Amino acid sequence: MNIQKWLFSSGVLHRVRKPARYIGGEYNIIKKDLNNKIRIGLMFPDLYEVGMSHTGFQILLNEFNSFENVYAERIFLPWKDMIEEMKKHNIPLYSLETFTPIKDFDLIGITLQYELSYTNLLHSLKLGNIPVWSKDRSENDPIIIAGGPSASNPEPLRDFIDVFFNGDGEEVSEDIIKIISSDVSREEKLKKFHETEGFYVPKFYPVEENNYGFYIPKFKDRVKVRKVRDLNTVKFPVNQIVPKIKTIHNRAIIEVMRGCDRGCRFCHAGFYYRPVRERTAKSIIDLSYKTLESTGYNEISLLSLSTLDYSDLESVLDELNDFLKENRISISLPSSRVDRFGIEIGSKISGARKTGLTFAPEAGSQRLRDIINKNLSEEEIINVAKFAKEAGWRRIKLYFMIGLPGETDEDVKAIVELARKIKKEAKLKDITVNVSIFIPKPHTPFEKERFVQPKEVKEKIKILNEVRKFARLNIHDPYESLIEALLSRGDSKIGKVIYDAAFEEGAIFDEWEEEFDFRKWARAINKNNINTSLYLDEINTDELPWKIVDILITEEFLKFEEKKAEEAKTTEDCRWDKCSLCGVCIKTGLNNILMKQVKR
Repeated sequence: MNIQKWLFSSGVLHRVRKPARYIGGEYNIIKKDLNNKIRIGLMFPDLYEVGMSHTGFQILLNEFNSFENVYAERIFLPWKDMIEEMKKHNIPLYSLETFTPIKDFDLIGITLQYELSYTNLLHSLKLGNIPVWSKDRSENDPIIIAGGPSASNPEPLRDFIDVFFNGDGEEVSEDIIKIISSDVSREEKLKKFHETEGFYVPKFYPVEENNYGFYIPKFKDRVKVRKVRDLNTVKFPVNQIVPKIKTIHNRAIIEVMRGCDRGCRFCHAGFYYRPVRERTAKSIIDLSYKTLESTGYNEISLLSLSTLDYSDLESVLDELNDFLKENRISISLPSSRVDRFGIEIGSKISGARKTGLTFAPEAGSQRLRDIINKNLSEEEIINVAKFAKEAGWRRIKLYFMIGLPGETDEDVKAIVELARKIKKEAKLKDITVNVSIFIPKPHTPFEKERFVQPKEVKEKIKILNEVRKFARLNIHDPYESLIEALLSRGDSKIGKVIYDAAFEEGAIFDEWEEEFDFRKWARAINKNNINTSLYLDEINTDELPWKIVDILITEEFLKFEEKKAEEAKTTEDCRWDKCSLCGVCIKTGLNNILMKQVKR
């Protein structure tokens, strides 16, 4: 059946919510002649409005389409009502650009941004008539490659994915195209990926159970991540696709830098994306003007893991401020660092229409902030709220975490008191306190720490409920966090749990709290006789499933930071202080690339 004809003549678009998710044709969409093209489907295993808000997805789309002999198209998982319609009428999952069934592509590239999307990934493959288990795929099936931060522990998905990649996609686009376009069999292409640095092909790494109980891939050499040396040498999309419906982030996005050296010991992204590589101020300004002109957005976001750490931010804001003010364009600075925000920065954007500010103290007490290496004092945190109020902001969101290593009830009470002080001393009317549960992540100093069970979390929540008397309080579902922790530190045994949760229990869209059902996962776990303590309790072995991937941080550094955490000692940011010997620059010859040398 012609998919496009079915969409527009069957009446299905009148029967589903938000039909514009499924029809493509947006402003700035990329169109190409299909003749003699390598067909690449870029899949974000979530709803259209989530995937279209992800900057990395548009960067990769732009990167692959910059090659004349390649056509890269977008693929998203439909909502449940559309899935039912597609199954009922035998319509396979398709691309938005040409309505091509995903099975007909040469390669499917999947973005793994968060572990709770794993069931979505499996549903997407099945809906596209691609065998879910990689061992069942034949010569005519596309090669399935997955990348992104969650791919740094590939083992839970090793039986579903043909190839994993870790690092910056721009660095390997040519390698991928060269391999996919080679006139050899599917098996030979997988061998070529295996022989190319940065790619992990599970079929060439048999697993064995170690004495601790983990299934570990056998390897001679770890698979190293690949990183872009200089962000100013790679393309960035200015003709960003403008969705027809409201997405999570309806705005122009400019990536100002990549990487963070702050060294928060719980933060996977901070270690995974090292070192810091900044764009020039001139490039950021130029990209901002071009993107706003191309898209017509009335909001722009200067994006990075910590935008206020960008060394020449004041120059960028000085240049953009008048233009933004005149055109009533708002500016957002996500992931704002408390100690980098002051009245100077606030005044630079005081003329623009401002959105709410978000800050992440993470812990309420100084002792716990030192343990996690969040180098902030209470005075700095309160002062930033005052600065924000003086500069015109009225809404502030504060992010905290509970269940951190070394946490006591006094530390949880300190969250309440710190939030209370911020509201009182800054005289802010609108404060939201968001609290998540600590999840030990691979490749961090806390990778072996225990996950605090929901029963303990509920006791901590009783303390936190005091916040509701003076501010909004949002707390993440502890059972959802438990499953994320299981998937984060899982091995290949967890793959069958994911499969059964998806297809035996019907788990889908697990990252949406209203859709998540812990009972489905519990049944899948019990069916496979999984001892969850192996993955959730404190780990006492160095033989870990994810160590097949080398993110270039040395094991010695992780252990050193773990010891410093036990002693509540901090480590300075190597941008402003001496090299911390994490290993990234030493192993690769990379360096922090800053546009301006400034004192912290």
